[in-house]
Amino acid sequence: MSLDACFQKLPVIETKRLRLRQITDHPRDGKDSLEFINDYSVYRFWGLYDESNDVDGSKRPEKITELDYHYKATMEEYKAGRELTWLMERKDTGKVIGEIVLYDFQLKKQADIGYRINKNFWGQGFATEAGQAMVKVAFETLNLHRLQIRCFSNNHGSVRVAHKLGFQQEGLIRQGVIINVLTDYYIFGYLKEEYDKNPISEDLVKVCL
Repeated sequence: MSLDACFQKLPVIETKRLRLRQITDHPRDGKDSLEFINDYSVYRFWGLYDESNDVDGSKRPEKITELDYHYKATMEEYKAGRELTWLMERKDTGKVIGEIVLYDFQLKKQADIGYRINKNFWGQGFATEAGQAMVKVAFETLNLHRLQIRCFSNNHGSVRVAHKLGFQQEGLIRQGVIINVLTDYYIFGYLKEEYDKNPISEDLVKVCL
């Protein structure tokens, strides 16, 4: 399946505990998504809020209440061919606990991975599990040559995930920009030739084309 084809129909991906799928306009998707979108613990590392200019927290964004907010924003990026976003849905409960995104495509050979998860499910390996799915799809299905992860230098959870996925830390960017925030951030890289030496098993990730 090509990258262009994914922007026509996003494949469902299954892992041991997760079903990665496209967002819908169902109220349950909206409600579950707002739980992590509105959480300071999550959005402080997403590049949309500059806490360095808000010492007392008085400038934090107001909570979003519209259930279709995330659906509209996600589908706008998808239809424009800019981002591929999968919700992380638990197989056992059907609850959406986060999302994982491929974005910033370059020459159809490079992309970044971004992820955010409801803090109630941190430390349980879900980000790594979803990340493995993205790596496998990116290299085996979309034929990308390079993947990147950029994360705030103080986002220790994301740093651990990057290492677990096999990414190599390539540098510390000092006072660089992540979306709307000027911050120190790490950049991690993973090449197709490195992945080919230790590919992810079909037993761990299944792509439902």
